[in-house]
Amino acid sequence: MKIFRLFVLVIVSAGFGVNVLAHHSTANFNFDDNARQTINGVVTYWSFTNPHSFVDVDVTQADGTVVSWKIFLTSRVALQRYGWRPSSLNAGDQVEIEGSPDFEKPSEMYLQRIVFPDGKTWSRDEIAL
Repeated sequence: MKIFRLFVLVIVSAGFGVNVLAHHSTANFNFDDNARQTINGVVTYWSFTNPHSFVDVDVTQADGTVVSWKIFLTSRVALQRYGWRPSSLNAGDQVEIEGSPDFEKPSEMYLQRIVFPDGKTWSRDEIAL
């Protein structure tokens, strides 16, 4: 009987461990919350997913070269609360994005503000904490 209880305890504990590891916040990323950078570019990919959404944007530099950026966002569930939909962004859309740059990866950032193709602006400041 003791072995059975131990077995059940191990199985239940393992299940809790998986759930804890599956949840994470942006604290696991390496973004500088005190810095801001603004880019203008064309959306190439939009992932409206959990646990984090992201958008890929091609930015044309002054010399004509194109740099692909990866912009990280909060979860789909959180974005939906603020009116975002799968159709909020599409490949080919021209956007302006302000974000917190990654400390080590120069073409990655965490979204702080976006100006959509229709001119509407969304900012993380709108999120009630």
